[in-house]
Amino acid sequence: MTKRTDVDFSKHELHITKQEGLLVHHLKKPDTYWDSIKYINTNGLMAISGDYSNWLFCREFHPSADGHCSDGYWQEKLKNSSCQEPSKYDSDETELEIKEMLADPDREWSEEEKEYLEECLQYVDDEVEYTYHAYRNNPGTIDCESVPFCKKVDYHFLVILDGFEEICRRMKEEKEKVLNEIIDHSFKDIPNSDKTDFQKKMTCPSRAVALEAMERYNNKF
Repeated sequence: MTKRTDVDFSKHELHITKQEGLLVHHLKKPDTYWDSIKYINTNGLMAISGDYSNWLFCREFHPSADGHCSDGYWQEKLKNSSCQEPSKYDSDETELEIKEMLADPDREWSEEEKEYLEECLQYVDDEVEYTYHAYRNNPGTIDCESVPFCKKVDYHFLVILDGFEEICRRMKEEKEKVLNEIIDHSFKDIPNSDKTDFQKKMTCPSRAVALEAMERYNNKF
């Protein structure tokens, strides 16, 4: 998994609370609540609290060993349940896009279009003024979807996505550890000639070890 931010979770502890109808994953540093994120799943919703803002999603997202975040899907589920914006107007990127449009050798702009884009640059620092000018004064030859209006995804939102995937990564490591423990006990005292027979691998003592290991994994996560 490729991280989106520079937040380091390596020193965070993972605390999990499981009750009927409630699942909480808490990433926090020892002896402090600073720099913490709490993922709360209940009643078909996931709420997030901590030092990276509060977020409310219209469905539950349970971390798993094979889990990951789809940025676009999470943004969709966030907007469906609240008025919180996962992204904001980015004046720098918008300015850059306008300048690239004007400098594009493959685009032949009319004088009216050039004047329009150059005027857009004058308003680019203020989202309200820029939005009014860019869409109100469009000469009509530039599709509305092509009007430069760049957004940057909220940094705190990206951090909570990274935190969720950190939980998934740890669960995967724990799952692999448990599976390796099961395999090690399953092969114990079995002749090499029999190791291709799955039924012979899982001797009665090995089954007990496997069930105990899986129960320990399930209780933890």
